[in-house]
Amino acid sequence: MNENSIYRTSSLHLSATLECLGYTIIELDRADPRRVVFCFDGARRGLEEAVQGFWDGSLRLPPATLFSHEKNLKSRIYNEQP
Repeated sequence: MNENSIYRTSSLHLSATLECLGYTIIELDRADPRRVVFCFDGARRGLEEAVQGFWDGSLRLPPATLFSHEKNLKSRIYNEQP
C-alpha cells in the first residue's frame, strides 16, 4: 500500500465511527508523542462518504456499539507498546 492511499486522522471519535462501519485501522502512528494518528486504508470504497457523513452528522450508529469501539481504541492507545 503506498503512502497516498492511507487516510489519517487523530480523531478518536471519527476512528471509532469508521471501525463501527467496518473499516480497519492498519496502523497507529505514534511519531508525535502527544498524539496518536489512526491510519486507515484510504483506497477502500466508501471511506470519503463515511468521513463526510461523520462530519455533517448524517450517520446513525447504535450508541452502545460506538462506545464499545471508543473504549477498545483507548485501550489500544494506552496499552500497546509503540
